[in-house]
Amino acid sequence: MTTKKHNKRKAQLTKYIEQLDEFNWHHPTQVSDMADSQFERDQTNYYLAQLSHVLINNYPVSYNSIGQMLNIDPKKVKRLMTVYSHDFTSIKQVEESLLNRGEW
Repeated sequence: MTTKKHNKRKAQLTKYIEQLDEFNWHHPTQVSDMADSQFERDQTNYYLAQLSHVLINNYPVSYNSIGQMLNIDPKKVKRLMTVYSHDFTSIKQVEESLLNRGEW
């Protein structure tokens, strides 16, 4: 894999992680009220797991690499992948789901 492709993919992943936190950016006063929301944690964990599944199935990366890309512990990556089944085959599908999900 070339460095250019690697940097492009890393930029895309950063963009998708930012989309996961979009609600936090647009509604900062409500975030503290929702901090204990199990639904919010489940949704975030679900999409992190889906990104992890896509990365591990489509690219030659390790749990450590995925953890670095998603900014989470590699042990959590493996745990999330065990808990949530594989629902998407590409990063584009994950992105479309995030865009079409509506407000959590």
